[in-house]
Amino acid sequence: MTSHRQTLDLPYRPEDLFDLVSDVGRYPEFIKWIRSLRCLSEQEEGPNFKCRAEATVGFQGFTETFITDVSARRSELAIDVSLVRGPFRKLSNSWRFAPGGKGTKVDFAIQFEFRNFVLQTLADANKAFAIRRLIEAFETEAARRYRQV
Repeated sequence: MTSHRQTLDLPYRPEDLFDLVSDVGRYPEFIKWIRSLRCLSEQEEGPNFKCRAEATVGFQGFTETFITDVSARRSELAIDVSLVRGPFRKLSNSWRFAPGGKGTKVDFAIQFEFRNFVLQTLADANKAFAIRRLIEAFETEAARRYRQV
């Protein structure tokens, strides 16, 4: 299984970064390898939001589609994603946002394991690059959408 955890200090309000990450339907606009993403079902419970999302991603000649459950809890400034089905044996990630440092302390964690050995080997070999590109995509979009604090 591949795991990664990263803490960032970003100059934006925690609520703004929560809104950015929880806005999953717009991911294809700023994450280049997400070819499509649609919410199959959505449920709002006060300030909280749940979505079952189907994403199609493409990388290094591979295209895969998978479904996840997204739970965004504004009261906790927390987002959790878990696998429903797809090419993974396991997939989960979490985002936590808290005031701190420049504006917001962001804690990001991801765990995944592909069913296919070749895909897992490619993912392991490119993990640092892929995670850096993912974080950069969110940082760039935050800079486009929000004013620094």
